[in-house]
Amino acid sequence: MNKTKNIYLFIIASLLFVIIACDKIDDFGEVTPEGPDYKPGKGVFVINEGNFGNGNGSISFINDDESEVYNDIFFHATDRPLGDVPLSMTNMGDSGWIVVNNSGKIEVVDLYDMSSLATISGLSSPRFVVPVSPDRVYVSDFVESKISIINTLDFSLEGKIELGCSSEQMLLANGKVFVAFWSNYGFSHLENNQLKIIDINTDQVVDSVEVGKEPNSMVLDKEGKLWVLCSGGFGSEEKPSLCCIDTENLEIISCLKFPDINSSPTSLCINGAGDMLFFLNKGVFKFTITAQELPVLPLIPEGEHLFYSLAIDPLTTEIFATDAIDYQQRGLVLKYKPEGTFIGSFRAGVIPGMMVFR
Repeated sequence: MNKTKNIYLFIIASLLFVIIACDKIDDFGEVTPEGPDYKPGKGVFVINEGNFGNGNGSISFINDDESEVYNDIFFHATDRPLGDVPLSMTNMGDSGWIVVNNSGKIEVVDLYDMSSLATISGLSSPRFVVPVSPDRVYVSDFVESKISIINTLDFSLEGKIELGCSSEQMLLANGKVFVAFWSNYGFSHLENNQLKIIDINTDQVVDSVEVGKEPNSMVLDKEGKLWVLCSGGFGSEEKPSLCCIDTENLEIISCLKFPDINSSPTSLCINGAGDMLFFLNKGVFKFTITAQELPVLPLIPEGEHLFYSLAIDPLTTEIFATDAIDYQQRGLVLKYKPEGTFIGSFRAGVIPGMMVFR
């Protein structure tokens, strides 16, 4: 009888081991299913940049329905690495456009299974993608002075738009694309404190707006006003600023200065209602679009974390912040309630950056 009982216990223990072994349990005790189990649904894609030159960038997906994170889903779907420094992702219908900066390419994938639809190569140093029509997108570039125009039907290069400077984040409003001149690396004779304005009907630069130095992120509010977060420069040349622009007449409505010239705010985000701004500045800060002064205290202190990127769920206003930890090991995605209460964390890839909701 005892022998039979021992056999049953052995079988049960073995089955439990197999079940647990199917998932990877990380240092935080969290179960992290790997790529093949990826299930599409409501959730957020995490673009893990990896280390420059190492080609260890990846894509993770946090499934809201199951509260699980699936890592390296591009590799498991295509049996090949994503590339060197995936920086951004833009979803258009059922496809996702993943910009892989140092590999000079864009990987277009099916969002349902992450299978490859196309690889657009031959780009210099692509940064972000913005759709400007059902069959065209613009692609910004870190080292080239031109915006690339890509046809979404056959993934061909249709042409380029001369800017005269590098380009970073872009935003479409009122038939115009606002392009941030963020870094003057290679363009040191120019002041990187402008937004270039492109008419999408002519694919021509028609105007520019001067903002603070190093505009790094932009959002549109519910009234159609453009908010631009400027870090003040790599060497803290000036105080950082948050500027608000009328997208119709291009006038500066306001430009609030941060008190500390050594601060470096990034990752400007907005909630789904379009009336509440969020950004990182060694903590998560919250700012209403009607406020006259910048917030002094963070909604979420950084504490022991190293906040790297920020995103706001447009449906729930839940706050997602990534923690790069030491830029070598796999980082964390931290989830908070709208009022700042901690919900939980997920282990993603190396240097988790931009997050895109689905």
